[in-house]
Amino acid sequence: MPGILIKPNIEKKLDILAASAQHDVCLASCNSNPSGGRGRIRHPAAPESRWIYPAHIPGKGMVHILKVLQTNLCENKCSYCSIAANRDSSTRTGFGPEELARAFMKLVECRLVHGIFISSGMGLNFESVMDRIIQTAEILRLRYHFDGYIHLKILPGVSLAHIERAAALADRISINCEAPTREHLDKIAPNKRLAQDIITRMKWAGSIIQHGARAKSQTTQFVVGAGNETDLEILKTVDWIYRELFVYRSYFSAYQSEQAKNTFGLLREHRLYQTDFLLRGYGFRLGDLVFDSDGKLPLSVDPKQAYARMHPELYPVDINKASLDLLLKVPGIGPVSAYRIMTLRKEQAFTCVEDLKETGAIVSRAGPYIEFSGRKDRMSYYIQGYLFEQDPEKGWQTGCEPYQAYKINKADTLYDYPGQKGKPLNYCEKGKPVYCK
Repeated sequence: MPGILIKPNIEKKLDILAASAQHDVCLASCNSNPSGGRGRIRHPAAPESRWIYPAHIPGKGMVHILKVLQTNLCENKCSYCSIAANRDSSTRTGFGPEELARAFMKLVECRLVHGIFISSGMGLNFESVMDRIIQTAEILRLRYHFDGYIHLKILPGVSLAHIERAAALADRISINCEAPTREHLDKIAPNKRLAQDIITRMKWAGSIIQHGARAKSQTTQFVVGAGNETDLEILKTVDWIYRELFVYRSYFSAYQSEQAKNTFGLLREHRLYQTDFLLRGYGFRLGDLVFDSDGKLPLSVDPKQAYARMHPELYPVDINKASLDLLLKVPGIGPVSAYRIMTLRKEQAFTCVEDLKETGAIVSRAGPYIEFSGRKDRMSYYIQGYLFEQDPEKGWQTGCEPYQAYKINKADTLYDYPGQKGKPLNYCEKGKPVYCK
């Protein structure tokens, strides 16, 4: 096994194994600016914050999570992974279940964390590694009576019994797809079999969750840019697993090689997250999404603005009359502001873009795409005309026909993603959850 095997103290282990877990980070591109910035901002209260990440948990708001590996020993040779078996630079170590549970509970007692995310390298025997992950969770639940948030990573290829026990202990479980197709996974993770080791286990997990496990959701992650996959290929797979495998949401991790450390990958990751939000919470469908001729999401504008450019026949949307479906098609209006608009307009009609500020809508984005009881706002009128006279960028494509009013709210044209139905959206306002349809 390449690397240096050591037996460090607890603090050193946390440094090594929390640092290794940072590559399992979600939304790294979305916590500063769209071009990719600082990534996750950690808990500032103590030096130990270098091990702790903030996370938005549905229904619980922001919580601080210890994100850590059970071990960074790994038998796989995934090209994107910092702890791959062929990486000589990795210092190899691991936690025993008792050791990790005790270290975590000390952080809980200091009120530094509210939950734990346990992932792992595959070790020399992936089933024994999964046993240790589960044993850690059992100690936390049964011995320490910890009732807070636990997220357990399911290793590819483990048994049905492992998944059942993990789902009985954790609030959330996850299995990483890493790549959208077998061909792409073969390029970056030759030891993993997409259908047998990953998709089958996701199907088992979805079934277990639906039959009443403690875990209420499962998630997955894609490495973006390591296997020359297109955004269209990723999003086709995302759409399929949402419909078929009872997956709650996907995370996207931009591949940052030593040769290509730039913001392009983070901006692409950011566009995938924006598109994922449109699919899960805004009523958009795969056929609505706009791609360039290479199957990539446009980087120059966000995906909702690209949609608006492709469908001028839909705009301007009348703020005082439009359905929820139409309001959610307006750039700058999200689920929270759309529901506020529908509530407030019952009391008094909106007359100008200034009226929208109290709803939380981003008026600078929404203005060019809306009108008020048939009247356009003077501030937006000329911008609106300019936008609608432009042709979409050369090479943009969409699977959607020109938007037709009869499609709105027609039951047989809308489908739910089963894994999200009834769950609050992560980006809803505190205390007033907006639920997926």
